[in-house]
Amino acid sequence: MVTTTEATDVCPLCGGTGWRLVEGDAGELVRRCGCAEGERRQRMLARANIPARYRHCTLAGFEFWNKDDPTLVRARRVVEEFIDLYPDVDKGLLLMGPVGTGKTHLAVAALQELISAKGVPGRFADFTSLVLEIQMTFDGQGSSREILRPLIDVELLVLDELGAGKATQWVMDLLYYLVNTRYLEGRTTIFTTNYSDFVATTGQESLTDRVSARIRSRLFEMCRRVELRGGDYRRHRLAHETERRTP
Repeated sequence: MVTTTEATDVCPLCGGTGWRLVEGDAGELVRRCGCAEGERRQRMLARANIPARYRHCTLAGFEFWNKDDPTLVRARRVVEEFIDLYPDVDKGLLLMGPVGTGKTHLAVAALQELISAKGVPGRFADFTSLVLEIQMTFDGQGSSREILRPLIDVELLVLDELGAGKATQWVMDLLYYLVNTRYLEGRTTIFTTNYSDFVATTGQESLTDRVSARIRSRLFEMCRRVELRGGDYRRHRLAHETERRTP
């Protein structure tokens, strides 16, 4: 027996088969139903490895919370343009800025929108977790090539927090292999990083210091640089909530 809820879940065009008859010049033709494509894209989103914390991220949900910081508006505009033009883009994006400025939000928003709206195969990877996974192969727990292969092959990759954590030279060589292979194959990558190209204070490290000059050189060729210079949105939100609760 089919319940009312189940019945409303069945596509009225194809009856849940994923295929439907359409009229063509030579008579009726069988075509893939749009509902099947929607389900396929939902599966792609589920396989994109986006952490639960960031699944709410959309362009519409990106707040211009600091009215004195024009880089927030500019960064969102660049990401929106990137989404609209894709796949007719010649470079990926390098979102740079301090902690809490919204880099990951924008990167994930772009990834989810391109998967959902355009059916682009995509994947999210956190740099620190990736480094740890590679280092674990030292103990025979899998192969570093097996870890990197899905990230090399996917059409669109988001690599978050580039430069976070310390990596050995061997790990850096593998990361260069990842970045350089994607560059050579013409695959699009969105990077986020808390490190800048310009050191503001003595002892502070630049992005080049963290990932090596040869990886940074590849990023110049692969990505459009987008800077966010605002303060920490998380700290701002916490202060605002604390102030609101104070009698």
